[in-house]
Amino acid sequence: MAPTAAVAGGGGEAEAEAEALLGLLQRVQSEALRAFGPNDFDPKLYVDLPLAADASAAAALASLPRAAPSRGEMEAYISRYFALAGSDLVAAADPPDFERDPPGFLPRVERAEARAWALEVHALWKDLTRRVAPAVAARPDRHTLLPLPGRVVVPGSRFREVYYWDSYWVVRGLLVSKMYETAKDIVLNLVYLVEKYGFVLNGARSYYTNRSQPPLLSSMVLDIYMATGDMAFVRRVFPSLLKEHSFWMSEVHNVAVMDNHGRVHNLSRYQAMWNKPRPESATIDEEFASKLSTAAKEKFYHQVASTAETGWDFSSRWMRDSTDMTTLTTSCIIPVDLNTFILKMEQDIAFFAKLIGESTTSEIFSEASKARHNAIDSVLWNADMEQWLDYWLPTDGNCQGVYQWKSISQNRAIFASNFVPLWLNAQHSGLEQFVDEAKSVRVMRSLQKSGLLQPAGIATSLSNTGQQWDFPNGWAPLQHLIVEGLLRSGSGEARELAEDIATRWVRTNYDAYKATGAMHEKYDVVTCGKSGGGGEYKPQTGFGWSNGVILSFLDEFGWPQDKKIDC
Repeated sequence: MAPTAAVAGGGGEAEAEAEALLGLLQRVQSEALRAFGPNDFDPKLYVDLPLAADASAAAALASLPRAAPSRGEMEAYISRYFALAGSDLVAAADPPDFERDPPGFLPRVERAEARAWALEVHALWKDLTRRVAPAVAARPDRHTLLPLPGRVVVPGSRFREVYYWDSYWVVRGLLVSKMYETAKDIVLNLVYLVEKYGFVLNGARSYYTNRSQPPLLSSMVLDIYMATGDMAFVRRVFPSLLKEHSFWMSEVHNVAVMDNHGRVHNLSRYQAMWNKPRPESATIDEEFASKLSTAAKEKFYHQVASTAETGWDFSSRWMRDSTDMTTLTTSCIIPVDLNTFILKMEQDIAFFAKLIGESTTSEIFSEASKARHNAIDSVLWNADMEQWLDYWLPTDGNCQGVYQWKSISQNRAIFASNFVPLWLNAQHSGLEQFVDEAKSVRVMRSLQKSGLLQPAGIATSLSNTGQQWDFPNGWAPLQHLIVEGLLRSGSGEARELAEDIATRWVRTNYDAYKATGAMHEKYDVVTCGKSGGGGEYKPQTGFGWSNGVILSFLDEFGWPQDKKIDC
């Protein structure tokens, strides 16, 4: 079992107070489910509630309705003892770097409807920008929201706080919008979390301190540096990049595999430091675990939290049986995309270290990135399929020690993540390409034959399980990672495919926006203009990473006057 921690980086009285508030809110969540029923019930709402200004946790606990409270009793109780969820984030005044139509914004978007829509998407940054209320830092025992020093950009809807990997595509969009200072604020907030907790949390809530998310902090820093040339910013954040790398290299995440030539390769996996129900989804987790033994429940809760660390919560990708959530085995899977992101992190740190004059550190991380490159090609590459495949470890232990590589342990199911390593071609032009042009073309052909390419973009998988990270949903991050990789592969044909995928994605986002007035978290890629569904919560709008990817695609490819924008 992985290490468990109620509040990482905490200690003493502060940790006890955080646990006490979270315990109270989980009790409220449980009683609310009894009172309101399961229809449209969102358990996260209740652990996001701050205490009311004139209430105490002790009084709220003593007055908690029990024994099947009525809807009216529960509504009155919540109104008396708690403020509204999200009220501890305050709308920021227009960010000082926001301009309605910034100079140099999308110069190659020529068609009037496309440009008008792009300006509306750009304007959404104002709606999604917040500040953490001063009361959160003054009385952290009254909030599950964590204090952050700068402006934040939230994804939207039920996601009222900062999220880690969402922030990468928010930053990409902000850079297109010329909002460089807001982009830096986002990164400095994440750096604050690294300095306090030792890693970037899944999100800025006390209940997320047991896990991280796909590690893209160094990529945010690199993109900001390339846009601004701000060396002082790089120097400021550099120590935190080293600290984050250490977190992902620890025994919690490291796995060793020996190849058939006797070489041992170190790769990384997701593994949360938790073996209880996730507070934000406790009623859901408890229902799934209701028929398990006590020991099996702990293992299941550990795997559910580890899957939440992947960002792909949930998907058949992590299940031994795609119809049974209790078969999640995420911590015993070596994921293609996680190791792609960590290789990129190592390349970034090598680049930054050289930039600031730390040549020894640069050499160490350059060698680390080369070793991971070899590991990815040795353990995860499948020459028959021309894809990189997740590697499944035995589940009879803690997935530690050195494992002998076996071809049968590669998961041959097709997921969009199998093509994410192409993204490394888009980075660090001074380095040798991760995938040469000939191999890139073979991977492109494999993508074209995979079944993932659909009328409105790239599907997440081929399995329609009802989970949101499966067919028919497509997600902005996956479109962007694969499109950028194809675009920089050196192949003209791959560039054409990249633009075709981006065009499909832009059109489905545009039509859905025109039909609903909103940008969506995910889309059904079978039908152009249709938002996605499935998963453990209602579909959300806003939406940070969708906005960022649309602006990035329009910046990269433009939109000619004679090219229609709708489906």
